[in-house]
Amino acid sequence: MSSYGIPPTLFILINAVCFQLVWWAGVLAQNQLLLLSILLIISHFLLSPSARHDALVMGVCGAIGIAVDSLLVWFGVFEFANIPYWLGLLWLYFALCLDYSLSVFRKLPLWLQSVLGGVFGCLSYLAGAKFDAVELPLGDAWSALILALIWSGLFPVLLLISSKKLPYYNGGSRFGES
Repeated sequence: MSSYGIPPTLFILINAVCFQLVWWAGVLAQNQLLLLSILLIISHFLLSPSARHDALVMGVCGAIGIAVDSLLVWFGVFEFANIPYWLGLLWLYFALCLDYSLSVFRKLPLWLQSVLGGVFGCLSYLAGAKFDAVELPLGDAWSALILALIWSGLFPVLLLISSKKLPYYNGGSRFGES
């Protein structure tokens, strides 16, 4: 249980709902609802059963995600009208989902993690493009192929990183772990 006595299943549900709120706020309002995303990230830590580990996972996996998206901008796969601060916050909250609402994917074989990561990672960006949150100068087909390939490797790697005891982590436990 978390320090506030929230049952694990409820915390996982809250985690999933908050991620959807961060995604929709970013995609629909871009940088206009940054405060909402920031407050949801802070709320996660206030309720978390393992805030220190979550902070490390958020830092490492969030940085990897932001770096990948930055490279996609650099190589012309993505274009944004303004600096997408919302996308950075989305990456940070996504990283906070790896140990909770997305942890069920760890039980799947690596090949299935890869396939699901490729499909759903790609679809998330294509949906964002349909809402004008990101432009895909290479077109939908090429962008989808590139994103599917990247996410098929990225998602399993992020799951693996989040499941490990990271440096400087020496206490606390997530749900069901000792």
